[in-house]
Amino acid sequence: MNELAVGTRGSVTITVDETLTVPAVSSQYPRFDDMPAVFATAFMVGLAECAAMDALHPALEEGESSVGIDVRFDHTAATPVGMQVTAEAVVTAVEGRVVTFEVTLRDEVDQIGHGTHQRAVINRAKFDARVAAKAQR
Repeated sequence: MNELAVGTRGSVTITVDETLTVPAVSSQYPRFDDMPAVFATAFMVGLAECAAMDALHPALEEGESSVGIDVRFDHTAATPVGMQVTAEAVVTAVEGRVVTFEVTLRDEVDQIGHGTHQRAVINRAKFDARVAAKAQR
């Protein structure tokens, strides 16, 4: 991994559609289909991870990728279908191959979430080989 400075930022903006609502999370999760059709916490966390990856990407070397290893978020406001949500991640610490981010999420009206996220920088080929070996067990 190339040098990554504390304070580096990344952001991603999406428009909430029906596929990003609580009922759309998974048909395998009981009772989700009866929940309000608002932006799902599961997808909010995914968007936060995406913003962190945006900040980290320029520092990655060829053959490197990253995986999420910790998420701690508060989801504080509902967002209806049709609104945009922006996640902004800021690097707060770099410890070896582990990068910590503070992430804030806002819709068009107010802040909807806030928390921290950590990603570990990995060698993608080695990671994929370990996953393949695990699948063979």
